[in-house]
Amino acid sequence: MEKTTAEGLELYHFANLKKFGEINHFISSRAGGFSKGPFKSMNTGFHVGDNDWIVLQNRKKLAEVLRIDISQLTFAHQTHSSNIAIIDHVKKGSGSTNYESSIPNTDGLVTNIPGICLCVQMADCVPLLLYDPVNKVIGAVHAGWRGTLRKVAESAVKTMAYTYGCSPSDIIAGIGPSNGPCCYEVGEDVNTEALRSLGDLKGIIKEHPQPGKYIFDQWHANFLQLTDCGIPEKNIEISDLCSHCHSDTFFSSRKDSGITGRTTAGIMLKESACRG
Repeated sequence: MEKTTAEGLELYHFANLKKFGEINHFISSRAGGFSKGPFKSMNTGFHVGDNDWIVLQNRKKLAEVLRIDISQLTFAHQTHSSNIAIIDHVKKGSGSTNYESSIPNTDGLVTNIPGICLCVQMADCVPLLLYDPVNKVIGAVHAGWRGTLRKVAESAVKTMAYTYGCSPSDIIAGIGPSNGPCCYEVGEDVNTEALRSLGDLKGIIKEHPQPGKYIFDQWHANFLQLTDCGIPEKNIEISDLCSHCHSDTFFSSRKDSGITGRTTAGIMLKESACRG
């Protein structure tokens, strides 16, 4: 990934998505905000115990650096589901200035409307950003282990195909910073659920030295989900940045015992983008 810095705010970008001038995309870090304590400093989550007014200032600064209005940021109330919302003009800006107006029970957003910045939030879970440059369709997905096993990435790709006529072979994808295979320990419950949901674990679950524990490779799981949908391997970029290892850069719920902030991954078709 590539990093840019503006006004102290650090944003990370996928090299494969940055090639397309008609979109903006980013993944925020901890740096550049106003929050204190365990939420220091660019916490964008209203729902984690931080001061709402300060979170709003963080989001306003994010929007300013992106050179958009805060009302263009569009968020969901994430529940580790496989539910995907199609974002139209009415839903634009949902959750931008408060948690209550977030799109309920949703973990993936897709649209073909320029000027809408689709956002998902994380603190160890996997953010996925999707773009079909042929049909000018974007998607943002939040995939923790539950969402991954519920195949939320597959649901997003299928929604793009069914709603907008996207061909998976055209989709460019980025798998962002999250708890990596170096650190993501899970128990027997996750191993059992993964086996039930996926059947063939294909290297997704790996042995752990301690009995009853396993390593869950979220990156590989979502990579396989995308390729199984028909997205070419060459179209997928994995950040290889572990939020647990780099908890000084990205919020990590596990590293910080559940009391921490949230980073945001976003993608937007520019207002000048042609819908084809």
